[in-house]
Amino acid sequence: MSSQPLKWSFNLRGSTPQVDVAGGTIREANASTFPALSDNGLAIYLLELQPGAIRIPHWHPDAAELDYCLEGAAVISIGSPTGDFVRVELAAGMISVIPQGWFHYIANPGEGPMRVLVIFNNSQPNDIGISEGFRGVPDEVLALTFGVDAARFAGIDRNVGYIAPQGQAGSNPGPIS
Repeated sequence: MSSQPLKWSFNLRGSTPQVDVAGGTIREANASTFPALSDNGLAIYLLELQPGAIRIPHWHPDAAELDYCLEGAAVISIGSPTGDFVRVELAAGMISVIPQGWFHYIANPGEGPMRVLVIFNNSQPNDIGISEGFRGVPDEVLALTFGVDAARFAGIDRNVGYIAPQGQAGSNPGPIS
């Protein structure tokens, strides 16, 4: 038996971000950072994006996701297994759901910061980002897949982790669709 009692509260907003880049931060309360969640099948993250920043396209193979917009505006594009994409626009106070394993991204189209609570039904959700997937695919395979010359993929940064644009905080690429 542990000599330390299990803590039942966690300061998510006051915690150290697991991701801290020019475009935003992600603070995580999961089984690793908040052990009380371990046996409860829950995790909650605080995603903060600067104007124009995008939580890169990704999917969670082991968790559904519920997003609650706390501040600003969010555009969420969700791809279904049938290849259809749905664009969801959230304002503060609105929620959306992303089924387990569905491809999606979250963007801040606004002029100010965006804060979204991201809630999972898994205490240690996995994340597979598009840049991770592209890292393992040779240019020749990408060329065949997209029907273009392999040279088109030369110089693409395949190491963008979690949030883009990195190193361009405050830049707004225009309408996000």
